[in-house]
Amino acid sequence: MIGKLILTAIVLGSGAFLLLSDSFEIFISPFANAAATDIENIKNDPATQIKFNQALDTFYENLGDIQFSISDFFRN
Repeated sequence: MIGKLILTAIVLGSGAFLLLSDSFEIFISPFANAAATDIENIKNDPATQIKFNQALDTFYENLGDIQFSISDFFRN
């Protein structure tokens, strides 16, 4: 129950920040630019692509366990 309340507070708090903040664009701009640069680096570096693909494979292998854990979290 406490976990659900914390998750709800985070969602509502972040939504309020997005709706009420006049400086959201100024706040998010450096992070968006850094993310765009990182994406370009991933596209151009084969070693990074291999590591990224390995991470995705691991994620897909464990996806069933993650779904089971999330359903248990919300069920209790």
